[in-house]
Amino acid sequence: MKKLFIGLCCSALILISGCTSKHLDIFPELSSPDLVNAEIAPEQLHQDIDAFIDGVVERHPDLSKYTDLAEVYQQADILKNEITEPMTRQTFFKKVGRLSHYFNDGHTFLIWPYQEYQALQKSGKLTFPFALNVFPEGVFLKYGYKHKNNLLPKGAKLLSINGIDIDTIFSTSQQLVGGETEVLRKHVVADRFPMMVWAAFGFVESFDMAFEVDTEIQRVELTSGQQWARVENANDNTQADTQLAMSDSDFSYHLINKETGYLKVATFDVSPDWFEDFVDATFEKISQQKVKNLIIDIRENGGGNTDTSTYLASYLAKKPFRMISSMRERLNTDNRGIFNYKGDVGDVLTQDWDDWIAPVDEAQSFKGNAYVLISPLSYSSAIVFATAVQDNDMAMLVGRETGGYANQTAQGNLFNLPNSELRVYVATRLLVRPNGNIQVKGVVPDIPVATTSEQIAAGEDADIAAVLAHVKGSLTER
Repeated sequence: MKKLFIGLCCSALILISGCTSKHLDIFPELSSPDLVNAEIAPEQLHQDIDAFIDGVVERHPDLSKYTDLAEVYQQADILKNEITEPMTRQTFFKKVGRLSHYFNDGHTFLIWPYQEYQALQKSGKLTFPFALNVFPEGVFLKYGYKHKNNLLPKGAKLLSINGIDIDTIFSTSQQLVGGETEVLRKHVVADRFPMMVWAAFGFVESFDMAFEVDTEIQRVELTSGQQWARVENANDNTQADTQLAMSDSDFSYHLINKETGYLKVATFDVSPDWFEDFVDATFEKISQQKVKNLIIDIRENGGGNTDTSTYLASYLAKKPFRMISSMRERLNTDNRGIFNYKGDVGDVLTQDWDDWIAPVDEAQSFKGNAYVLISPLSYSSAIVFATAVQDNDMAMLVGRETGGYANQTAQGNLFNLPNSELRVYVATRLLVRPNGNIQVKGVVPDIPVATTSEQIAAGEDADIAAVLAHVKGSLTER
């Protein structure tokens, strides 16, 4: 099929590193390894703060829609007044990283000091080992875990770590990441929790935690050397079964019942050729199984290649469609094209998108009812996919409103701060959803779902339950 490539090849939530140009290279080497431990003078750190803001202003396609620049500059002055002594890169990140959340864009933020974190991982030191889920009711274990006689069930509510309550940990950590809303930023923190709790609080090696389990407080002291295994049910002695192993994969498909299939696509950051083979084989199986209702789960999908999301959409389409309606791009020294043919630095280019995608052959396409599960963590090209299937009437969206806006920024450029060499990721394009609605808000599901406390405690998937209830209701109405 004709490839669509509109600049989401490097999703800011997953930070792939397959690009080669300097302004697209996410993890370059430092100019000197000594910089990791160097104490950088306050005057130089002040220069880095200015460079951070100036670089974003120069590149972002529509910053006024996302932030109040006067507030950003005010916060920068506050930071400069706080920085009066030399600092290492890691300490400086805790300060200057707080500017990230003021830009209110998941594709515009300061990247954590990755060389230091990589060194920490290579040293074998223990980082936070449990996967977490965030709901309005709190922070919960995504899976069950077991170590000897210590049991932590799926859905256990995390209350504190090392004496700091979990609300404080998340409210502090979310300031260090990009994201249009606090809801999105907190989900990003949960997704990157081992790194974030290290970057914000320095927590490694020892974790003294308090959980609420069945209304009782359970304390767990986790130290290096303990072997916590994931289990489907923390009250069992068995390890994770096949179904859990499938859920841990980024891509999986299985039947929920004889008429309903479940397809998990946790990322679009994958080789397009591999993904097309996977999708072809999966939909062939769906056809053979005569599936009438298909659930596509992108709740954990932080984005990736736009052509992969386009290919998946082509199996749901009944007629030609487009993924976006228009694109806006701000030119800078890195993206003006060969011989600067696109224009001058600072120019903003806007163009209607006229790339219509043909569906797959009718014999291959899915002809039943499609449901796409979304969440606050669905982002980047996952949001482009969600708006495409919604605006083109391919599927119903189910779940919770996305934390990112329906009109997504894209095409990240990267640059170093001059003295600390901390790396900045900033969007240069804005993509408008297919129906042309420029309202600044998240993607709203057709079937909104609020997970109950009982469902969380029981480990029940409220979104899938809502789809099955909708299917049952539709059958009853016939």
